[in-house]
Amino acid sequence: MPTSDDATPRLSLPYLAAGQAQKHVTLNESLALLDGLVQTSVESRNVAAQPGSPTDGALYILPASPTGADWSGKPADTVMRYEAGAWAELPVSEGCIAWVKDEDVPVFFDGADWVELTSLIDLLQNLAMLGVNATADATNKLTVSSSAVLFNHAGADSQVKVNKNAAGDTGSHLFQTAYSGRAEFGLIGGDDFKLKVSPDGSAWSNVMSVDRTSGRATFTLSALRQTQVDVFTSSGTYTVPSWARRLQIVCIGGGGGGGSGAAGTNAAARGGGGGGASGARVEEIFDVSELPSSLTVTVGAGGAGGAAVTGTTNGNNGSAGGNSTITASGSEILRGSGNGGGGGGGTAATSLTNSNFGTVVGNTGGIGTVTGNGGVGPTSGGNAPGGGGGGAGVTTGDAVGNRGDGGYGYFVGGVGHRANPGSGGTSGGAGTAGPAKSWQRGCGAGGGGGASATAANAGAGGDGGAPGGGGGGGGGARSSYNSGAGGTGGRGEVWIMAIG
Repeated sequence: MPTSDDATPRLSLPYLAAGQAQKHVTLNESLALLDGLVQTSVESRNVAAQPGSPTDGALYILPASPTGADWSGKPADTVMRYEAGAWAELPVSEGCIAWVKDEDVPVFFDGADWVELTSLIDLLQNLAMLGVNATADATNKLTVSSSAVLFNHAGADSQVKVNKNAAGDTGSHLFQTAYSGRAEFGLIGGDDFKLKVSPDGSAWSNVMSVDRTSGRATFTLSALRQTQVDVFTSSGTYTVPSWARRLQIVCIGGGGGGGSGAAGTNAAARGGGGGGASGARVEEIFDVSELPSSLTVTVGAGGAGGAAVTGTTNGNNGSAGGNSTITASGSEILRGSGNGGGGGGGTAATSLTNSNFGTVVGNTGGIGTVTGNGGVGPTSGGNAPGGGGGGAGVTTGDAVGNRGDGGYGYFVGGVGHRANPGSGGTSGGAGTAGPAKSWQRGCGAGGGGGASATAANAGAGGDGGAPGGGGGGGGGARSSYNSGAGGTGGRGEVWIMAIG
């Protein structure tokens, strides 16, 4: 480019000389150059043949080996401008930027060639620091000030990676308020995942840590863990949830059936049947590592009550309730025993021994008496179901008895957490059924014992409430009438509580 007093040093715009004639020619030449160099926009950089009828002001970047009267022999990357029927070479300097219309791309002149601006992306590699709407510094070499930051996928996965140098270093996400830390999670000073929080950015409390090998999470303070409760009222299969750590299992056996009352003449007393014993309630906690992936659940049935009798005969015994069990891989690991049925009435009172053939966890049934009222079903077994009430008998003098109430179910935690007993029958009436459990963790109550009678059929014992209540004993009667049948025991139940 000229470096004289005749033209500008960078764009070669001709100067007006002092006293120059026809100054407008020089001025117009400068304006024509400016028209091409300011906001440069070329038609193409790939047209080799000189156009026949270009528009005034049209610019072209010549490719290699151009043809035409004015283009032939020009080197590649020359910029040609057309105006008023003539072509002129446009002087461009290093750094000139032009828009290529037929490609919709920007290019710049590097002093020798026209290069696409996208090639400058390489200049963004290995930047010392970068601030987006913010100022980066030596610590925060990438600083972004924005209401949101989006990392979008490129057709498949999308990950944010934090890589630290060594196991003892920290790779984490830190959350701040006014540049004061409040929460941090990640690999903090080790390779186990951790979460901690702070009220002021200075004092920190550990919340949890996840072992990188086992995946087991440990909480510094107690955490609300997932719990799932499954209640089995019939036999089936239980699948251990994959997330569970422990199983808390409760088995309640079936209650025994009540015995029926005796029948006969007034030559002897005729006793009421004994109340059935309640099912046993047992509880255990297992770590899932001790168990297979599925368990077999058996729910014990309630024992049948003794059938009524007539003529001169002793009453029938009630049947024992079935066992409620948990079996793992063919081996029984927990049992709630189904307890014994009440003894049939005779010429003497039935004993507690006859009405409780199960474990001591279950409650015995009430005594079937020959004088006065039937025995009340005991509730001394704590959180077990209630035993059945005993049936009333008939004395040799034809004195009859009433009420032998069943036992309360799960007599723990006050009246709101118990099943009230079945009532004993009166005036020859039947005992009422023991109610089922009144809350999730409860047990059934015992059925009431039947009242005795001399001129009518005696009252039957009430059925035991589910789960596990004992059936009430039936009342005694004279030979011309039926004695009271024993009540059926309540079925068992199994609860499995999975704890995460």
